[in-house]
Amino acid sequence: MSARVRLGHVAVPAQNPKELATFYSELLGLDVTLEGTLPNLGDFVFLSDHPAEQQQTLTFMTRSEARHIAWEVESLASLKAFYAAAQVKGIHLRFALNHRVTLSLYLSDPEGNGVEVFWPTGQAVDGLYAEPFDPALLEQPDAVLLALVNGSTTQ
Repeated sequence: MSARVRLGHVAVPAQNPKELATFYSELLGLDVTLEGTLPNLGDFVFLSDHPAEQQQTLTFMTRSEARHIAWEVESLASLKAFYAAAQVKGIHLRFALNHRVTLSLYLSDPEGNGVEVFWPTGQAVDGLYAEPFDPALLEQPDAVLLALVNGSTTQ
């Protein structure tokens, strides 16, 4: 799994996400890009050090089981290669989500820490999306995945 990756974001549990967001915003100059409540995150706040390019660099949320470190791959081909290598190595993927802005694979490291590996699609969206998809679709032609990202119901 030698695909080039870069740190995408870190999601950290917090008792009071808004309070922590204020602290980090004032301390480091991070911008609050989104806040709300979602079943899988609880109450949450997204912060970014470059909001024009990335909605989140740091996330605070009340659901501790959503803690993870996210790694960005540079292309759909890299995400497909990561998936194939994970299959060969017997690494269990917990789930896959189409966020439309990303296609994301979620797994746990050997100590149980959450890991997300994602490809940024370049898609602009008007809200948060977290639609599960079968990661086996990564074995299909790119057109199948691009239709998924674009909101097509054909999978």
